[in-house]
Amino acid sequence: MTKKNTIEFEDMNLQVGVRLQILLNHSDNAVVHYSTLIGFVAGEYLLLTIPQDNGAMVALQEGMGVVIRVFTGVSVFTFDSRIESVVLTPRNFMLLAFPAAIQKVGLRKAVRVKANLPVRVKSPVEAEDVTTATLSDISLSGALISTSKSLGTTGDVIAIEFSLNDQTADQLVTIATTASIRSLQQSAGSTADGATFQTVYSHGINFHDIDAAKQVVLQNFVYETLLVHRS
Repeated sequence: MTKKNTIEFEDMNLQVGVRLQILLNHSDNAVVHYSTLIGFVAGEYLLLTIPQDNGAMVALQEGMGVVIRVFTGVSVFTFDSRIESVVLTPRNFMLLAFPAAIQKVGLRKAVRVKANLPVRVKSPVEAEDVTTATLSDISLSGALISTSKSLGTTGDVIAIEFSLNDQTADQLVTIATTASIRSLQQSAGSTADGATFQTVYSHGINFHDIDAAKQVVLQNFVYETLLVHRS
């Protein structure tokens, strides 16, 4: 990850409706909640929805310090703030102090994060030849796919489909694209029940074109995974 830099509020280009991460900085476990930006007055305050936890509003108090994270395609912005007011009627929202300092983190395309996602692999030649495998790690440019049989050799093109939980939009998004196999390794592994050993084929792949909207979903997934592991 690149070095953090202090930036201006306008550089985030925040739009009403964007999803935000909220961390209560007094919490020992740094629990992450999600909120939505509903408005702001530059230099004065931010208006956010009150985050929910299992259908109930998270207990927040005036004067409480919070950390806000924003995901915007190629960067993560982070800033400290303070809850100045919690309004429960006629609508639920909270007023936060305008940030005094903002930090930005850029992500290199090669940075990989651990994953354990089911992925469907199709042969571009035989559309009905579908293999269910596991996506073991992922980056903006590629991934590692593990399976019990070989998907091809180095240079072969495969079609893949997997889903990511996009927290910024609070929905599951399916990404379908083609990819090139750039490496293939074999190792010994056990079956799910641990009863027998089998050969595991690990395929390093490079993604081909992923449309812009899905690319943002992938970026946000990588960012969130990195930040959760750092918290």
